[in-house]
Amino acid sequence: MDPTVEQRWRLLFEQSPLSIQIFAPDGQTIAFNPAWSRLFGLSDEEAYAFNVLQDPTLEQSGALAFIRRAFAGEVVFVPPIRFPVRNHPTDMRWIGGTVFPVITPDGILREVVVVHHDITELKQAEETQRNLNVILEARVAERTAALQASEMELRAALDAERELNLLKTSFVGMVSHEFRTPLGVIQTATDLLQRHHDKLTPGQREKELQSILRAVSRMTGMMEDILLLGRLDSHTFQPRWTPVHIPAWIHQNLDVLCPSAADSDRMDISMDASLIRRDVLLDETLMHHILGNLLSNACKYSPPDSPVRITVSQDNSELVFSITDQGIGITPDDQARLFEGFFRASNVGNRPGSGLGLVIAQRCIQRMGGRLELSSRLDEGSTFRVFLPVMEATSS
Repeated sequence: MDPTVEQRWRLLFEQSPLSIQIFAPDGQTIAFNPAWSRLFGLSDEEAYAFNVLQDPTLEQSGALAFIRRAFAGEVVFVPPIRFPVRNHPTDMRWIGGTVFPVITPDGILREVVVVHHDITELKQAEETQRNLNVILEARVAERTAALQASEMELRAALDAERELNLLKTSFVGMVSHEFRTPLGVIQTATDLLQRHHDKLTPGQREKELQSILRAVSRMTGMMEDILLLGRLDSHTFQPRWTPVHIPAWIHQNLDVLCPSAADSDRMDISMDASLIRRDVLLDETLMHHILGNLLSNACKYSPPDSPVRITVSQDNSELVFSITDQGIGITPDDQARLFEGFFRASNVGNRPGSGLGLVIAQRCIQRMGGRLELSSRLDEGSTFRVFLPVMEATSS
C-alpha cells in the first residue's frame, strides 16, 4: 500500500469518533483505536487479552451468535446490549455494533472489524420518557377519579391521556425512523469500503467515509436536541446573561447559525441604529439555538437563490428579531400544530428533519422571557418574529 494512503487510513482509524476494534480469526483483539479505549476504559494489556468469541457477557446476552456469523463471512448488525465498562458513572453502557469480516481475494478470513454503536443516552432518554409517562398517566388517573361527577372534566382527562399516547407514538416513530436512516448509511458505506476497497478511487473512498461521519453527526444532533429539551424543561434551568453587541455577534456567528448561507449573498441583514451603539444582555447559547433553528429552516424551505431577510429592531421595551423567507410557506392547519414536538408540516416533502427545531426555539425564547410569532402564506414564504425583553448592559 502507498505509504501516504496507509498513513491516511491510520489517521482515520486513530482520530475516528467511532469506537473501532479489530479481531484475529480466532477472536483475539489485535487492534483498537482511542475512541474504543475511552468507551470501555480498559488498559492496553486488558484490551489485547480480550477474546470476543470467549466473552461470557456476550454469550449470555445472545450477541455472540451474531458475532460468530461475522467470523463465518457475513456483515451483521449486533443489537445493543448492556455491557460493563469503566470510567462511566453506571459502569454499564448500551452498546451494539456493525461487525464485518475482512477477506483476502483468495477467500481467506484475515480479520474481523467491529464499529460500536453506543446508544446509552438514547436508552436514558427512553427511560426518562417512560418515567414521565408514568407520572402523567398517574396524574390523569387521579384527575379522572376526582372528577367522576363531571362529564366534561372526565372527557378532558381522557383527551389528555390520548394526547400522551400520541406523544409516545410520535417519539417512538421519530426515533425509529430518523435513527434507522443514518445507521443504514453507516452500514452500507462500511460494507462498500470493505468489499470494494481496492476498486474504489481515493475520492470515492473519501466520499463513503464522509457519509459515515455525516450519519454519526446526524444521530448525535438528534440526541442533543432531545436532551436539550429535557434541560430546558427543568425547573432548575436559568439563562446565563452576558453583554452582547448584536450587530457584531450576528456577523461573527452567521457561519455557525446558518452554514449553508454564510458564504453567499442570501442574507439581507438590517439593524436599528440604536442597537449599533450599545450592548444588551442575552443568553448567547439560547440565542444560538433560536436563530440557528429559524435561519436553518428559512434556508431549507426556500429556493437556494432566494434572499433571507434578518431584521433586528427595538419596539418600546422589546427587542424584535424578524426572519423572513420566500419559501414554501405553511398552511393554516399546520400552523396550529407547528410547535408540537415531532410534528412536521404536510408540505415539507423529503427534506430531512425531526420536528424539534421550532419547539427548541420556542422553549429558548420562553426561558428568556419572550414570545414567538409567525405569519405565513402557502407558496409565498414565512416570517418568524422573536420578541425579547430589553435589558441594557451596564458599563463597569
